[in-house]
Amino acid sequence: MTMRYQFAIFDMDGTLVDSMKYWDTVCTEFLQALGIHDESVFDILKPMTVEQTADYLKENFGCPLSAAQMSEKMCGIMREHYRHDVQAKSGASAFLQTLRENGVRMCVASSSPVDLVELCLRSVGLYEYFEFIVSAETVGIGKTDPDIYWYASDKLGSMPEDTIVFEDALGAGLTAKRAGFAVAAVYDETSAAEWTEFCTIADYSVSDWRTAQID
Repeated sequence: MTMRYQFAIFDMDGTLVDSMKYWDTVCTEFLQALGIHDESVFDILKPMTVEQTADYLKENFGCPLSAAQMSEKMCGIMREHYRHDVQAKSGASAFLQTLRENGVRMCVASSSPVDLVELCLRSVGLYEYFEFIVSAETVGIGKTDPDIYWYASDKLGSMPEDTIVFEDALGAGLTAKRAGFAVAAVYDETSAAEWTEFCTIADYSVSDWRTAQID
């Protein structure tokens, strides 16, 4: 198989692993404790880092915990889920193996902290496929801004036009697309409502890793 793209940047949560339902649970607990039941808030929080999420909740809804305390609590809950509950999506490992066999260089760019990303990837057996991990916290801003993709691309030694980005969230996919990257939309149940729209702007769509085709 000849690959058009020799560089690939992967999101992790919701893209390679089934973890977004756990992140949603963490956010739901905080929001419900604050009396917030507006589902649109989840769309606002989704591309944010953990620290940005905590800051947003404190600033907009007056959460009594400090941003640092909220961040620590959310990460602690997710750390246990990554260790014991989260699984790789079916076919993800085989797809990554195919890319590696075809000389594609890969990294992960995630909104989650680097230590959690590494823990998760090691737990599900995907860590070996990636050269490095970049967190939105590394560049200081979430995926509403293209800095994380440019940073990852620069570290890979690639140009955007030679690089494909795999994302499950429409907002993040739009950011990468506008920055000049090819984008593969990856289906996740937690983002089902935006799937059709995401597919219209993406260069490729992956509804199931077991049948994924990227030329």
